[in-house]
Amino acid sequence: MINHAARWRMTEDGMSQGADQVPSRAGEEQRAAPRERTLYALGRLMVAGRQHVCTVRNLGPGGAGIELDPPPAVGTAATIETRGLIARAATVRWVRETMVGLSFDEPLGEEALRAVAETPRSPRFRYDGPVELVTDARLTEHRAIDLGLGGVRVAGAPPADAGSAIEVVIDAELVVRGKLAWAGDEAFAIEFAAPLSVRQLAGAIARLEATLSR
Repeated sequence: MINHAARWRMTEDGMSQGADQVPSRAGEEQRAAPRERTLYALGRLMVAGRQHVCTVRNLGPGGAGIELDPPPAVGTAATIETRGLIARAATVRWVRETMVGLSFDEPLGEEALRAVAETPRSPRFRYDGPVELVTDARLTEHRAIDLGLGGVRVAGAPPADAGSAIEVVIDAELVVRGKLAWAGDEAFAIEFAAPLSVRQLAGAIARLEATLSR
């Protein structure tokens, strides 16, 4: 089996194996310059108004290599967001199984690349959907605002005091334990006891998007 991830190398375009090429099937590396950034970071890809959870494998001035299942078609217009990079317009240039090469509509400058390197926080995902919260054996219904690997932000008043243990029922397939991290006038945040996996987050977002598109 070909290890496609190991073949990804950044060229001057900032794209693995070039913006308009798929990863090489040969055993030879074809790169014009060392890759700029190797991330393995959470990414948020927007395609036709729908959000998708992806892994940003590498990033350079001209584009990014991501992993997404199922992948979008070649030629698809999208926007990509990852830590330190917000809503960058891009086009899908190649697809190989779950590996996708994106080229940016406008190249990243040094300041943008530096922000990616220096920003540890992953992007959060819009999650306009119902959640149930369980505190001291009492269940209350709420509406979430956004969801990330480490927690969820919820509209309205919290059902407990800061620091209280809370069980979050995101949907029928995902229940997470956490604690109330903070509360404001219109929203509050719950920090998960253990971060979600990318697969768990992707599944929750995909199920919500499927519900909204019905």
